[in-house]
Amino acid sequence: MHNFLIISKSAHTAPFIRDLKTAGRVDILLHSIISALFSSNTFREDIVLHLLLLGPPTPPRHIDIRYHEKNTISKKDLKKLLELALRKAKPGQRREVHPGVFVDDKNLETLVKEFQDDSGPIYLLDSNGIHIKEIKKENLEHAHFILGDHEGFDKQVKKFLKKECQKLSLGPQIYFTSQAITIINYECDNV
Repeated sequence: MHNFLIISKSAHTAPFIRDLKTAGRVDILLHSIISALFSSNTFREDIVLHLLLLGPPTPPRHIDIRYHEKNTISKKDLKKLLELALRKAKPGQRREVHPGVFVDDKNLETLVKEFQDDSGPIYLLDSNGIHIKEIKKENLEHAHFILGDHEGFDKQVKKFLKKECQKLSLGPQIYFTSQAITIINYECDNV
């Protein structure tokens, strides 16, 4: 089992998403969901995807999605799923809004602390990090991978993450978040 955390400092937390791009590039999150959790015509059972939305009006919103045997998530309904999670969010509560889909208001520091308590390595995607091919395969099996969206991280967040995480590189090429997830999944699948 491994975890992905996608941090979006601009993804809107309003319960209705009219336009994916003007809502803080929610389209990047939708592509990331597909890359992380779907494999051909099946739902991946070995991944938990965490989305941390930090945009207006009510940040933070943390949505985590994982395999559940009663999960009926379809790739074409992901926008509705995010809207449902944002609509059902209650301050100070963790709620299951659909089988395997949870929403709460955890912040980045809380999530990183939970990852540390889970004992797997925490990797921050960074072009200056250790190349993924150099990581011992057993370190990828239960790892936590932190990625940003198109805007990356502000200085304060980057400073915090660099202190708490190991830097991991996929090479000199810069990839879309969803592409990076696919590459990481490929490497983890071949452990």
